[in-house]
Amino acid sequence: MRNSHRRAARAAAALLALALTASVVSACGDSEADDAEESRGDGAATQPVAVTDDTGVEIALDEPVERIACLTMICVDALTEVGITPVAYRDALALDERYAGPDADMREITGGFGEENVEDVALATPDLVIGLAGAQDGLRPAVERIAPLYLVDPRSWQGSVDFLRTVGDLTGTRERADERADAFTERVEEAAAERSELTTLSMYGEPGSLGVDSVETPVGSLLAEVSDYPWPAAADPFASIAVEQIAKADPDLVFAQAFSASDDTEPLSERLASDPVWAGMTAAREGRVVEVEAPMWATGRGTISLGLVLDTVEAELD
Repeated sequence: MRNSHRRAARAAAALLALALTASVVSACGDSEADDAEESRGDGAATQPVAVTDDTGVEIALDEPVERIACLTMICVDALTEVGITPVAYRDALALDERYAGPDADMREITGGFGEENVEDVALATPDLVIGLAGAQDGLRPAVERIAPLYLVDPRSWQGSVDFLRTVGDLTGTRERADERADAFTERVEEAAAERSELTTLSMYGEPGSLGVDSVETPVGSLLAEVSDYPWPAAADPFASIAVEQIAKADPDLVFAQAFSASDDTEPLSERLASDPVWAGMTAAREGRVVEVEAPMWATGRGTISLGLVLDTVEAELD
């Protein structure tokens, strides 16, 4: 009888131990799952995602994705903010250490702007492709045989911030995206509180084919927050502007982006120096034409790029 009681007691103890072990294992498993979900942001790693791009097309995903091909630099910029490396890139700027970096494992997308090689996109096996509205719309039929295509078209720095939050939704990293978006917004607001009275201009191109970043661009809208920036959007956003038109506003400070296929591009200010109208402007006379990184100012568009733009602008306004 005693042996029977002992066996029963040992069995009960064993069952209790198994139950406790199962409970611990289950708790550990739940904890690991929670940690994994937190790393993706807000515990929504397996929830469907539906967003509308800047052309009005709805993008529906079964769950957040990480394999994203970038046809535009703002895509790389936003993914860098949330800690994700694209599977493919178009702009060489993506290889800059401030973005994905030179050692990032990404496939290059070849082809002209708006005529990218879709085969390169396919070989990267993305779950989502992000491109620029107004330039890469025509790629949609071919690209969507591979993955959904989200087209972005930020018309202000706020639009760039909104896109970063959208990327957070698309990738399950909304918490990280919100942190970065809020930090950048706070920085702009602080800079705007000490707005300069100087008239500034962000321009690009070459003599005979000059363009201006209007207030309806990320860079132009950012400059309008921190300085006098009298450059409204034109009916044709790609229309060139004459030096005489610039001279009428007579900017105190000019940020110049020189475009050229050559690595030894002559500064835009030097290429315009022989023009008497240009030479008579305040910025030119006082040596306040600042040559800036054209790829970043022209194509970056995202919050990392705009933060770097603001670094330069604030240094020159001081």
